[in-house]
Amino acid sequence: MRYKMAVAQMDTGSDTRVNREKIRQYIREAAGRGADFIVFPEHADYLGRDHASHAVPVPGETTRFFASCAEKYGIQIHCGTITEQNPGGNPFNTSVLFSSRGEILGCYRKLHLFDVALEGAPGYRESDEASPGDEIVLCDTEFGRIGMAVCYDLRFPELFRILAKQGAELIVLPANFTEETGRAHWETLVRARAIENTCFVAAAGQCGKKDSFASYGHSMIVDPWGNVLAEAGSQEEILYADIDTDRIWQVREQIPSLSNVREDVYRLEGESQMSMSEL
Repeated sequence: MRYKMAVAQMDTGSDTRVNREKIRQYIREAAGRGADFIVFPEHADYLGRDHASHAVPVPGETTRFFASCAEKYGIQIHCGTITEQNPGGNPFNTSVLFSSRGEILGCYRKLHLFDVALEGAPGYRESDEASPGDEIVLCDTEFGRIGMAVCYDLRFPELFRILAKQGAELIVLPANFTEETGRAHWETLVRARAIENTCFVAAAGQCGKKDSFASYGHSMIVDPWGNVLAEAGSQEEILYADIDTDRIWQVREQIPSLSNVREDVYRLEGESQMSMSEL
């Protein structure tokens, strides 16, 4: 299967109206250039100081916005993440995937929250304003099986291995990496997740100066061999790459790492805690 992938790198701010107009323009541009699928970064719809007050229901008005864009332009859309209302506590940091007909194919709530203490920089505690999800999510789509992860999840290879073992051909990763951690780790981790799981990775990042830190940018589309098919710089832009899923099987014939897993010796816990959405 062949299709054209687009990844939008954004400098999202606190004005949702402005952000949505930018999202709409990116979708229009990508569809006009023949893209079949576009991925947005973490917090594409809103990125400000008070996420809790901007939490929305899923499904709801925000998902209807993305769904209408998908249907209007005939393109599959990964919304990046939105802040989802959670009656039981802090909101979720939630990804939603839409078919080209505007249907919701799957929702993933970020599992790993960014609670870190960087030397010489302010500490970050995402758990102060967000709740973690509790499911691993794959979606069966017209472009194959897609696994979902968000930002800090990138540092947990177990999640990506489970997605790959369950058939993910592409893993989408919306992110908002800091400048410090991005310079040190972003490319290495994104390429490693693609290489070790012999699948495509589409990583859409935020860029620009935010309230708490500068976002790194450098969004990437990486193939199963670890080749960088497209990479952004530090400004807003859209990346494009042609995805050929036959490449997955070519690489797996050469390096069958997924079939060489020693499940007789070790097993990844949590493989049964997975949600599967079907087209």
